[in-house]
Amino acid sequence: MYRKSSLLLLIGSLAAVIIVFLSLIRIPSGPSSPSAKGGMPESPLPSGKEGSDRQHIAVSVSMADGQFNDLMDATARFMEQHSNISVELYNVDQSEAYETWKNNAQLGIGADVALMDNEWVREFAVLGYLQPLDDLVATLPANWLNGLLEPVNWNGYWWGLPKDADPLVVAWSRPLLDSLTSQSVPVNWNRFVELAVSAGASAPDVPLVKFDSSDSRQMLVWLDSFPSGERAEMLRPFGSETAQRLSFLATGNGQAFHISRSGNGNPADALAAGKLLSGVMHWSDIEALPSDKRSLLAVGYPNGWYGGRSFVVFAHSIGKDEAIRQWLQAVTGETEQQSNFDSYRLLPSLKPLYAAIDTEAYTASGSRKAEFEWLKQLDAKPAETPDPQWPVRLVRWERIWQESSGSERWITELTERWSAAGTARQEAELPGTGAEAEEDADADSESAETVSLDGNNSSIESGTVTEEDNEEDENAAAADEWLNTEADEDIGPTDSSQQQDDSDTER
Repeated sequence: MYRKSSLLLLIGSLAAVIIVFLSLIRIPSGPSSPSAKGGMPESPLPSGKEGSDRQHIAVSVSMADGQFNDLMDATARFMEQHSNISVELYNVDQSEAYETWKNNAQLGIGADVALMDNEWVREFAVLGYLQPLDDLVATLPANWLNGLLEPVNWNGYWWGLPKDADPLVVAWSRPLLDSLTSQSVPVNWNRFVELAVSAGASAPDVPLVKFDSSDSRQMLVWLDSFPSGERAEMLRPFGSETAQRLSFLATGNGQAFHISRSGNGNPADALAAGKLLSGVMHWSDIEALPSDKRSLLAVGYPNGWYGGRSFVVFAHSIGKDEAIRQWLQAVTGETEQQSNFDSYRLLPSLKPLYAAIDTEAYTASGSRKAEFEWLKQLDAKPAETPDPQWPVRLVRWERIWQESSGSERWITELTERWSAAGTARQEAELPGTGAEAEEDADADSESAETVSLDGNNSSIESGTVTEEDNEEDENAAAADEWLNTEADEDIGPTDSSQQQDDSDTER
């Protein structure tokens, strides 16, 4: 009995010693993957440092949930084929994207890559927040649509890689057009005036147009749907022609006809039912309609640049060029763009994904190509594109738009306040955004650095840099020229006209 107890005691002691010994040994449990469910996200390597052969890039976008999930799937497929590259995606709310990216860029922190609205790219480039992407653009097939590529060109360099577009377009009610004997989209302002008078007399309770209260751009798009030598979308002080058109709307609203400004969202149902004459919608929303409802809408096509998005690379991203290049090639290629068009009707930035003639066309896999009409519209090099100061003017316009809401005289107040703001200061300071930019826009300091635009063309003309070593100095000099020019000149309307015949205006 004694021997048995001693043996058990010895075995127990040995077991205890083994357990203590094993607890002192550090046993690796395997790496965590950012894509593994429940795993900790992988920390990015410091810029320019090589802690290992694995490269980490961070990408910030502002997308609907479905689009973001598809981008994550495409990125997961990419990482399976590129084990030395990890990609971390962040989805920023659209209302916060501009300020978030600008503030981070000022501090030299945040994502390496962002999917940015085309109209923001030039401002970020002027401020030195972006890297030129000429080398990347040169390695890809020359199949970009000019209307989507030109807005990301500044000082002779490409600052963005176009991904897709979802333009705002003006949709018209076919039932109403037929009943008012017009039978077609008005191709000029005089035709619209005739239509407005007819509609006001026969259907006074039916709005001529409905603008979403939350989207100040809709009114600009609607005004520019009628040919003119002035572009409301450029957000310069209104010229005489635009002012006269707004005066007609302000005088007739509530008297001869009705204009609606509400937050009811998609106007498709009212248009199809003949309860609204016109409205502004994203092209993807029109394409998503059932065919029977879609057939009741007539669409006037815009003039190109509005609605494009491009990938940009921030200047503070260092030592990751090859990893970024490979990822961008994967997510902007024909396969991914066709998939996004199939799922969300986002217009591709590549020409081969469009029909070559004015009939439906399909890819080898059976997917429908984008319409030939959009190929014509978006491949035309635009006469004007948003200048670097445009985002700051948009902040001012949005503020005036919101503050005029609820007033019976909102059209008059909007016109007067925008004209007054333009007279007091035609251009706001580049630095600042949000509330800060609003204060900059109203300030009247002689020492402020402002931008002066040529009356006929807002694009920058610059010689081509021939020596790579002078690249940074050239861009800095061009930016200084923009920032130090006094805004003493009046900014007048362009001389370019946007004439369209019936076949180009109505689908």
